[in-house]
Amino acid sequence: MKKFFIPLLAIISLYSCGPSGNSEKKDAATSSALSGNLFPDTTWTERVVKSKEEWKKILTSEQFYITREQGTEKPYSSEYNDNKETGIYYCVSCKNPLFSSATKFESGTGWPSYFAPYSSKSVTVATDNTEGMSRDEIACQRCGAHLGHVFNDGPKPTGLRYCMDGAALLFQKEALDTKIAKARFASGCFWCVEAVFESVPGVREAISGYAGGEKENPTYEEVGGGRTGHAESVEVWYDSNKVSYPDLLKVYFASQDPTQVNGQGPDHGPAYRSLVFYNNESEKKSAEDYIASLNNSKKYDKPIAAQVVPFVKFWPAEEYHQNYVRINPGDRYVQMESLPRLRRAQKALPDLIKQEKFPVGK
Repeated sequence: MKKFFIPLLAIISLYSCGPSGNSEKKDAATSSALSGNLFPDTTWTERVVKSKEEWKKILTSEQFYITREQGTEKPYSSEYNDNKETGIYYCVSCKNPLFSSATKFESGTGWPSYFAPYSSKSVTVATDNTEGMSRDEIACQRCGAHLGHVFNDGPKPTGLRYCMDGAALLFQKEALDTKIAKARFASGCFWCVEAVFESVPGVREAISGYAGGEKENPTYEEVGGGRTGHAESVEVWYDSNKVSYPDLLKVYFASQDPTQVNGQGPDHGPAYRSLVFYNNESEKKSAEDYIASLNNSKKYDKPIAAQVVPFVKFWPAEEYHQNYVRINPGDRYVQMESLPRLRRAQKALPDLIKQEKFPVGK
């Protein structure tokens, strides 16, 4: 029996979720822009803090001068001054949503101007006594980036003019009724779960990571070794005007064997257990009611194993795990597990999951 068991483990390991490669930890502050998308997220709780040298590595020289050295760009030099497209302006440093095009107006000053911030978490105001005058300086509330100044000569209803340096901003075309929400799920290898959710219309991004345990800043090796209590998980950023939380639950359960305990397919152990992390009582009830309906349907010959637990903290995984299926379509595990799992989900929910072939490749 032992002679058979050892080779079997070797075979299983060939198809398990776990590549070799660069395991450098990804900065959590950039996790919301893995595919180049920007998100009008106002639910963040942690500020972004970096040294000047770290900012220099991610900003252009002009952006660094404006945002970190309190510089001012020349009037009429920014493309955003005359921009009339519908969308949202973000902080160039940390991607915090700052202003909506709905509050933009032509001030005649040569700098992009707005009469109100995007949200109460967009900007802070401080006194600036440089240049021989006293002004109200505007900075990003999340990362402290200098953005410009605010004056009391703007239009109604606020009477304010937020005079911004365009180099401190990033613009993305956006429907102004976009409502970004976040949901977290675990069900086996996070590569598979990420690929499924990224095929759902209305989902803006799915980020692989770790949740459910107590260890801070866990690594892939620690989680897989069962030393953290975390499970491989995915954080789903979605537009709640386009896809609902109950619909995400349908996708979640249809994309796995929800009766398998502590694992999915060839991946076994508590790091691969199935978890629904709820943010509030409404999500908790939705998940519990859906599980009850599945158990009552007699569709499965075993009870649903997925647990419904309160969300505490999500830790983004290392960079090489992100968009793994898309970037590594020839990987053996992707071919044997990830893509078949996606196809099963597409077949089960043709109205909720895009039916076209998953776009892969760099």
